[in-house]
Amino acid sequence: MSTVKNGVATFFLAKMNDIADKTHCFVLLRKIFFLIISCWTALSTIHAQTVAIDNQPDETATALTELDSSAGSNKMDGTNIYSFFINIANESFTFPLIGFVNVSTGNSNFPQIGFVNSVVKDFKSVQTGFINTVGGNASGLQLGFVNTVAGDMKGVQCGFINTAAKSLSGSQLGFVNTAVERLKGPQIAFVNAARRLSGLQLGFINYVDSIEKGIPVGFLSFVRKGGYNAVELGISDMALLNLSYKFGVKVFYSSLGISYNPFGNGVREQVIDGGAGFGSIIELGKNVFFNPEITSHSTIEKKSQHYISLVPGFGYNLTSASSLVFGPSLVWASADKSVRNPFYYIVKHSIDASNILYVGARIGIRFNW
Repeated sequence: MSTVKNGVATFFLAKMNDIADKTHCFVLLRKIFFLIISCWTALSTIHAQTVAIDNQPDETATALTELDSSAGSNKMDGTNIYSFFINIANESFTFPLIGFVNVSTGNSNFPQIGFVNSVVKDFKSVQTGFINTVGGNASGLQLGFVNTVAGDMKGVQCGFINTAAKSLSGSQLGFVNTAVERLKGPQIAFVNAARRLSGLQLGFINYVDSIEKGIPVGFLSFVRKGGYNAVELGISDMALLNLSYKFGVKVFYSSLGISYNPFGNGVREQVIDGGAGFGSIIELGKNVFFNPEITSHSTIEKKSQHYISLVPGFGYNLTSASSLVFGPSLVWASADKSVRNPFYYIVKHSIDASNILYVGARIGIRFNW
């Protein structure tokens, strides 16, 4: 029976081969059939591999979870950005910040060099830039156009505008210096200001709310508490009437004055002088003091005359708020053409027609508060 079946199958296959060889349509159908079988096999393989992968642990998801956790930790500590243009660093960053804008989000002990430098909390190092700012206490150096410390400053601020919002133990060098609370050290600038002074102010304008152990030295020095203020009315060799206001501290005070000679002598008639100077009060005893002064005055007229006076004077305290001052004077008078005679003089020495030395004397009464 099997032999018959094999014979029949062989017969049909032979016939189909004959038809396939003779008909291109059957050739095409056979190729399509084998292509379908091949695609089915490939898809089955891919499906089996996918199932196997799905049954394994998701390592990629685990890695992403760990990365996200690490990023969350960095957000808690602060993000460090270092681009040499804008640098932002947290407290764990242990390198100097060098760029256009440098920001430390916490405390910092490393230098900042750039155009704008900022530390949010405390700082112990050097800031060099156009604008330097510390939000807490600072210890070190700030070198820039504007330097600001919101807390206490221990060190040096050097720039155009220097500010310590609390106390300063160190130095400020610039055009405008300010120590809002206490100053222990020198301030050197055109304008200096401090609430409590325990150091030196050297500038054109100085302001102090209260003096502890310091001294302001400048053309205009104003001290609200513990300073020296006085008004003096007297007679001098250069003019009959002299009125001056003295302010600062006893060790070093400034003086602004005006003088008037109402009587005409044929040479010097009704001339008004104005000027400024400096002086000092050195205690020699309970009521006696040494009072040297140097002043510079000019006459207020078309052809002005200038003179510098040195007065090694003395004083005697009449009361706690008044004193008598007196002493000799040495005056150097100068003019463009010829020097006119003063109100009076004891000795006269002519250097030339435009420069003359006079020796005279002065006396006055002073009221202080």
